[in-house]
Amino acid sequence: GNVISTPSIKGTILPGITRKSIIDVARSQGFEVEERLVSVDELVEADEVFCTGTAVVVSPVGSVTYHGKKYVILISEDSLYLVH
Repeated sequence: GNVISTPSIKGTILPGITRKSIIDVARSQGFEVEERLVSVDELVEADEVFCTGTAVVVSPVGSVTYHGKKYVILISEDSLYLVH
């Protein structure tokens, strides 16, 4: 869908410049951005997952390991193009 969910900055998430830029660009491109608690179940069911940070800028997530189980998340060619 056209919804991007991100944890709010009320927890352990820092209010970084890269994060803010991605949220601003996503909204300008017509995406709805939800700042809320995101569960592991949502991560493994998502169409795509990415992380932002100062060192890596934007990086696709290929898998999530939770309680000893590895969940693979498919990475589209479009995602890789945006990262490079």
